[in-house]
Amino acid sequence: MLKRGSTVLSIWCGINFILAFIILSYVIVLKQNSPILQVASFSEAEIAGLGAKTIAALNCFTILYNSCSLIVSVLTWPLIRKNLVAGERSAFWTLVFVIGFIEVMAFLASSYIGHGRWQVNVLQSILYVVGIGLSAYPILKTNNRLHTQTAG
Repeated sequence: MLKRGSTVLSIWCGINFILAFIILSYVIVLKQNSPILQVASFSEAEIAGLGAKTIAALNCFTILYNSCSLIVSVLTWPLIRKNLVAGERSAFWTLVFVIGFIEVMAFLASSYIGHGRWQVNVLQSILYVVGIGLSAYPILKTNNRLHTQTAG
């Protein structure tokens, strides 16, 4: 089960990495405005009515968020593939808190724009819950035989 859980969490990392990379490329390389404007369902007239500083701030936050998201994927992937698979509890708890926090904040952040990217949030959250759930049982179960040997 631990291997299956780590595979599901690795898929979470891959999707997170790819999305962040695409968005960063879109804003930095292609010099386009933040996709949040489309996700939040701004019309062309509303976008045109925004000030240059407002759009620059959105682009700034998009670059900042997605660069952090990309790096979290890079840092958690080896933690999943090496440490979690080896059954290390510290890796499990780190992933519970780091990815769990990200998933909660993703829903909170998208609530400000009418949950414009709810499909991605739901998919990522399902992958997280399934991956952590599959990993939890083998890591958190108490080994009764070992426990009774040390207690007696």
